[in-house]
Amino acid sequence: MTVPDFRRANFNLCTENPFRLTPPAAQANPNVTSNGDNANAASAASEHSTQHKSTQQNYPDPSFSDIFSAFSEAFTQRKAQGLAFLELTNSELMLIKKSFFVTVFACLAVFAVGTVCWLILNIAIGAILHSVGVSYVVVPLLLLVFNSVAAFCLFKLAQNSFNYLSFSRLIQTWRRVFG
Repeated sequence: MTVPDFRRANFNLCTENPFRLTPPAAQANPNVTSNGDNANAASAASEHSTQHKSTQQNYPDPSFSDIFSAFSEAFTQRKAQGLAFLELTNSELMLIKKSFFVTVFACLAVFAVGTVCWLILNIAIGAILHSVGVSYVVVPLLLLVFNSVAAFCLFKLAQNSFNYLSFSRLIQTWRRVFG
């Protein structure tokens, strides 16, 4: 059996149904050719009789049980497809839930480690200032000023980034792009 090359196919309108391009018998029978040449009346008559025979094909007459089993099989397949979609959706939601909790716990761990490192850094700075000869009263004041300046800078950074935490810029961009 050879596979037909549909790029070189020629389609002729069928007389029985204007919406069907080629009658089923002409598709099934490779010996029937319809090239549209009506010069020979005998070939045109044989083509017309072939097309007339194709319209009188005996189509299968399924029984009620065949139709019912086909519908039940289609329903079973649709049900299985819906259940597979629900399972996929459930697994995606579970992945999102696990990712959220992992992200939250990772952020808490980063906060804890960052706090410990910040305390160690402050202790080291205080020890260095004390070893240089700065008095016990000035060292905590310098650390307080240093930490206040760092907190103020981080607050300004967070405040500036919070201004961009809006969908208005995205909506404006979409309006410019999609008009």
